[in-house]
Amino acid sequence: MHAAQMREIERRGVGDPHRHDLASYLRGWLAHHRERGDLAPTTLQGYQRNVALAVQHCGHVLLEKVTARALDALYGKLLTHGSQPQGAPPRPLSRQSVLHVHRLLHTALRQACKWRLIPHNPAADATPPSVSHKQARAFTTEEITRLLAAAEGDAETYCMLALLLTTGLRRSELLGITLDALDLEAATLTVQHTVTETRTGVVVREITKTKASRRTLAVPATVVTLLRAQKTRVLEQALAWGSEYASGPRFLFPVSGGEPMRPLNLTARLRRLLHRAGIKGVQPVHGWRHATATLLIAGGADVKTTQSRLGHSSPLITLSLYTDKVDERDRAAGEALAGYLTPANKRKSDI
Repeated sequence: MHAAQMREIERRGVGDPHRHDLASYLRGWLAHHRERGDLAPTTLQGYQRNVALAVQHCGHVLLEKVTARALDALYGKLLTHGSQPQGAPPRPLSRQSVLHVHRLLHTALRQACKWRLIPHNPAADATPPSVSHKQARAFTTEEITRLLAAAEGDAETYCMLALLLTTGLRRSELLGITLDALDLEAATLTVQHTVTETRTGVVVREITKTKASRRTLAVPATVVTLLRAQKTRVLEQALAWGSEYASGPRFLFPVSGGEPMRPLNLTARLRRLLHRAGIKGVQPVHGWRHATATLLIAGGADVKTTQSRLGHSSPLITLSLYTDKVDERDRAAGEALAGYLTPANKRKSDI
């Protein structure tokens, strides 16, 4: 770098003395997070995929030369040409996929600002493609009844559904429950591990204490009974396997041999249950979490309690994502407000 450029960086306190291009910066940023270990494996995998998409079109651009206009051009290229596998024709990306690339760049370039490599985040001024928001549907109370009835012949699956309904656990959290996380005397469980899946296999990760996701939940008495039976089944299985049973934490819902269940296998199991119950249009696992939030709010639980139970960092997430309108409560709310209106015949009689 020229001496004049170095003096300008020193004067302003902002600049990139190593003259990174966007590709080298993003790879260094990924390596930084990989070393820190502060991202879930699935999140890191998604970041790697989106970095690869971004750099194939504008990775050569110097970090300090990246502009909102250049990013808008990148988004246009991804929409029309998308990914370019070796020796294959380009495949356009969906608007949702391009939006994920934008969010990745916004996060990474915000860090570049914090590191004082650039004075402004160009992604903040870029315009990613708009994506219509499709609200996920929760199970209705009638569908919940049908699903529970369909699972009655499978004690483990029934226990899973009971937990999903009463706790609002994420799929990764449900599969991460270990026997030492249960306090059946106090009727509580502590969410402290997650089980996710990457290209290399199943990953068990401990939830850090600072995250809202790590929480202790009260468990209803009927569910405690189901948990006692499930715990007994796990201990009997461990005894039968003897020394060949997996070492480490004992999971509440393991596969044979004590290893954690693959998340995709759980989804497939619950999808088959939906098929037997004749239910369509709801996500097999996440539909339970959505139903939990919706039914809690509809039943009068305050938003803060619902947020805490679901493990959200903000009540805004709870309200925007998981609480469907309940027609009866909506109608009652409208009728209550209509009570403030003065009937037309009353207004005439007062004249």
